[in-house]
Amino acid sequence: GNLVSNVSRADWARLAMGRQGLVFIAGQLVGEPVSTYAEVARGEPCALFGSTDHLEVALRDGNAAERFTARAGTPVTVVWR
Repeated sequence: GNLVSNVSRADWARLAMGRQGLVFIAGQLVGEPVSTYAEVARGEPCALFGSTDHLEVALRDGNAAERFTARAGTPVTVVWR
């Protein structure tokens, strides 16, 4: 149920230029990337860099694809601040 984007950790670092980024999927706020699933409550969405070192949208102990009604091609947006 995790949604893997094409944004690598290296891309993120290059684009961030020291700024924080908020991740959205299908127009819905996910939040700033976290390091581990344990940083969010059960059932809450999060963004993190997964085992492939790409940005993922996940739902702790759940299915992000179902929660966000998302599939391949669903837009992931980052707003820098």
